[in-house]
Amino acid sequence: MEIKITDNSLRLFLETPVSPEELAQKISLCGPTFDKIDKIDNDYVYDIEIITNRIDTASAQGIARDSAAILNQMGIKSTFKNDPYGEKVENYSNLPKSFSFEFCQDNLSSRFVAVSLENVNIKDSPEETKQLLSLCGLRPINNAVDITNELTILYGMPSHIFDLDKLASQKLTVRESKKGESITTLDNKKNLLQGGDIVIEDGAGRIVDLCGVMGGITAEVDKYTKNILLVVPVYNPNKIRKTSICLQNRSLAAQIYEKQPDLELCLPVLTKAIKLFSERSKARVSSSIFDYYPNPQINKEIILNLDWVNSEIGVEIPNQEVISILESLGFLIKKQGKNEIICTVPSWRYFDINIKEDLIEEIARVYGYFKLPAKLPCVNLLPEQKNILFKTESKIKNYLFNQGFNEVYNSSLISENLITKTELHPAEHLKLENALSKDLEYLRLSLVPSLLQNIKNNQGKSDEPFSLFELSNIYQPTKEKLPLEISNSVFVSTIDYPHLKGTLEALLLHLNIKPFVFQPASNPPTYYQQGYTAEIISDNKVQGFIGQIKPTILHKIGITSNPTVVELNNVILIDSILENFIYQPISEYPEVIEQLTISSNLPLGKIIEKIQSTSKIINKISYTNSYNGNHSFKITFSSPIKNLTQLEVNEIKNRILTLFN
Repeated sequence: MEIKITDNSLRLFLETPVSPEELAQKISLCGPTFDKIDKIDNDYVYDIEIITNRIDTASAQGIARDSAAILNQMGIKSTFKNDPYGEKVENYSNLPKSFSFEFCQDNLSSRFVAVSLENVNIKDSPEETKQLLSLCGLRPINNAVDITNELTILYGMPSHIFDLDKLASQKLTVRESKKGESITTLDNKKNLLQGGDIVIEDGAGRIVDLCGVMGGITAEVDKYTKNILLVVPVYNPNKIRKTSICLQNRSLAAQIYEKQPDLELCLPVLTKAIKLFSERSKARVSSSIFDYYPNPQINKEIILNLDWVNSEIGVEIPNQEVISILESLGFLIKKQGKNEIICTVPSWRYFDINIKEDLIEEIARVYGYFKLPAKLPCVNLLPEQKNILFKTESKIKNYLFNQGFNEVYNSSLISENLITKTELHPAEHLKLENALSKDLEYLRLSLVPSLLQNIKNNQGKSDEPFSLFELSNIYQPTKEKLPLEISNSVFVSTIDYPHLKGTLEALLLHLNIKPFVFQPASNPPTYYQQGYTAEIISDNKVQGFIGQIKPTILHKIGITSNPTVVELNNVILIDSILENFIYQPISEYPEVIEQLTISSNLPLGKIIEKIQSTSKIINKISYTNSYNGNHSFKITFSSPIKNLTQLEVNEIKNRILTLFN
């Protein structure tokens, strides 16, 4: 997550003698990364990259707390000041509360504080506030709205204000949106809701806030506003993220809420906001504070053995230094025994510090990873076992590359439309609960549909024939949490069937597959054309299929050619690979090559088998073409012990022709 803060805002919480440039350099060694620093007028702007689980550093005070700990560890005396958690909180219990909130579900908000203000005087913000907002990428609007944005930058806790007089009633409902509802947000954009979004309704059926993302224009604060309702909530992170992504509105508030800010920061920020409203708009509190906190956090304690800390980090850090580092980060330390301490996790680290290893990471980080000796571990590693599947996949890829095929990389997710076009059943596929689009809803059960779509997409854009292949996983549903992933190879070409079958046979020989045969497929996948599809059998197992696609499917997809498809199950295939090769020396004597045409209604495979069985000196049979039941072959004859005479070759040719009479 990227944030912008200014040096002036950082110095509100950090007292240190270092310059902005030195500060950025030193903190980047042990904490958030300062990607960029720019001097603008009388201030500096930091572009800072914070890691996802450290949402406590998405503010000036969060960066300051980390910076003070790091700089002190480096020997630079620094102080963290103006701690918001030390803010005195007033409940205003003597004032009647004139508004209320009803929460329709328990999981919408983990904390929600609110207060009403009267006698608000709307005008421009002070110049320093407008400069802060502008430098941090936000647009100054008025003194009321600018206070909420300023507090987000300073404390990392978003807040929102409503014009109290524009609400239909002062009994507000926090609920989930219904599919089809809409809200016009403050950017004048009408948002159609998918349902399940957190919204606030004002009692007249109007949605006045798209919670955690952006307020609604209905209760917008403008120059005529006199009474304000101020809320500082923490919402369900999953719901905020879903709404933000679906509506493509990645506001700063949404990015903070989806990472769970500190629940204990709500009241301090509300108190600070009340003070700023009083100073800048002469506003007065007109109600007691509403505080919805259904499940207060319980202190989280972690026992840490200091000897174990040093053994894990690999260097000797004095115990007192370890304690000092943790205390500077806000942990409360209580000693237990000689070398054991109990660490109470501060509220702002409640969600990311859970185990003792998390504490070690913090100690090593602030101590300085760059101080740790760069020593490789002395270990004896066992040799990696050969991965036959990976090796076979590489051989298949390289072979098809060399045969002129182009590899494609398709998404593992396909659409329901493509599934139904290829006559597969969506119900048999695994469907994502929160798909990004209709085109990426289902985990595929076959690579074939995507490759057929590739052919359609390339029609008219390049010369045919197309020869494509993909080697990837398919995903079969199981009763477990995760699907079964099976490696498949599929290659498809618009060249004729016999030539692609020849490529397949050559590939299987290249892989040293056990003797294999082709036989008519009795139950091929639904997209294959019955009677034009064969099973590939080896070791009494179906290794895959070769065949043509049904014309109706080609028509639905929009393919004008007639491609042939080969589909191989790589997991089954590797079980049929022979470990040893048998090499036959090349004959010293010249080969004799003859053309032969045979009339037969038998399948080509059977014809080739019968020709091969005629004589041992038939070295190679190459299919040429067919016409009206006549099949042409190029036959290579060779002998390892002598020169062949034409008479011997003719005799074998006659025997071959006799087989088909």
